[in-house]
Amino acid sequence: MLIKAIFIISSILLSAMNSFGAWTNDPTVNVPICTADGIQEHPRITTDGATGAIIVWQDMSPNSSDIYAQRIDARGQIRWTKDGVAICLEQGDQWFPNLVPDGEGGAIIAWWDKRAGFTEMDIYAQRIDAEGQILWKPGGVPVCNVPGAQQELDIISDGKGGAIMAWHDYRGKTDAPDVYIQRINSKGQAVWTQGGVAVAKAINGQIYPNIASDGLGGVYITWHDTRSDSGDIYAQRVDSNGKPQWQENGIPISITQGSQLYPAIASDSSGGVVITWMDDRNGQNWDVYAQYINSEGKTLWQENGFPICTAKGDQYDYCILSNDKDNMFIVWRDQRTGEWDIYAQKIDYEGNIKWAKNGVPICDEKKDQYNPNVVTDGVNGVIIVWWDERDTTADIYAQRVNTDGKFLWAKSGVTISIAQGGQQDAYPVSSGIGSAIITWWDKRRVDADIYAQRVFSE
Repeated sequence: MLIKAIFIISSILLSAMNSFGAWTNDPTVNVPICTADGIQEHPRITTDGATGAIIVWQDMSPNSSDIYAQRIDARGQIRWTKDGVAICLEQGDQWFPNLVPDGEGGAIIAWWDKRAGFTEMDIYAQRIDAEGQILWKPGGVPVCNVPGAQQELDIISDGKGGAIMAWHDYRGKTDAPDVYIQRINSKGQAVWTQGGVAVAKAINGQIYPNIASDGLGGVYITWHDTRSDSGDIYAQRVDSNGKPQWQENGIPISITQGSQLYPAIASDSSGGVVITWMDDRNGQNWDVYAQYINSEGKTLWQENGFPICTAKGDQYDYCILSNDKDNMFIVWRDQRTGEWDIYAQKIDYEGNIKWAKNGVPICDEKKDQYNPNVVTDGVNGVIIVWWDERDTTADIYAQRVNTDGKFLWAKSGVTISIAQGGQQDAYPVSSGIGSAIITWWDKRRVDADIYAQRVFSE
């Protein structure tokens, strides 16, 4: 009886230990998401709705590139098949996946697809449920497969179990794409015009669209536009029925001298959006500018954009997050010291700079820091992640910043992964107050794999 009792107690203790989860405090270990043969890279991440995450990546063998996904729960336990569920194994290559939550613990995943040949690059999508079951047609449903190439995909949730996707599109052109958009419902059916709604078909090219929800089932979309010169910023609003709401081919956001390129966009809590971009109007260097647009398409800050950072050197590789109208954050890579550092700025609805002029240094350690990404910390602050070469090889670091610009974690960031080899291309998703799950591609085993780590509020 004593032996049986000891066995029962030991089993209970072991079960309790296992239920604590697989996360580690050792930044040389982390949790492997996929370590299969071949190269896994370009990870993206979204919430599973239960403070865990769903991660998608492109998985490359010598013969093809396919799309895989994995779910990891809040305790760090892998929930689906080891090394991931195959999302698309069709002929040709599938590249650059992205995803959004479906509102039921699963996700909608979209990607570029070359099954019809390189000049016929298309956009496909698939839905996967919380248990890792594929819900739509095997191989995915076509979002757009008209003649010509469709590339540079962006995706958001439509708030009703479906998704809205934008891309630039070479149909009818060989060197100057246009911007199109499509909504698919929870069953994988196209809701708007077959082949997509034309958002901008002006002369020359409209490229690199980014989108944000309008809160009413529609979308705001911004892009880099060459109708007049080497690059301006334009935007459009499309309603829940797929109808553009502002002037044909979009409204100008910035059409000043020099080039304005690669816009990013974020919704606020008042029905409008903030758009930010890289801008060389001031001379040889790239700066960061921004503009606020309300739901009627009126720009509310100064004409052609408000300067977020005009410090010496280049500033770009930025991202933007809006917690609410008084807490909008822009984070970027900054070369004012001669090396690349990470800086950030907070602005409010009226375009007032809330932190130091030209931003506060999030990390200005020796050597270079790259590719910042940002998520909310759940209490109006932010968690920022980046990859960092302070110790020669690339590692992953993170910092939590409150609304006053105060660091809540160690100066210069906490170590997320410092394994041998290199770790790059880090993306976070919120995982409870003060917490995030971060994924990246990782070369500790020479060929790139996918890893993840949760960082907690402490």
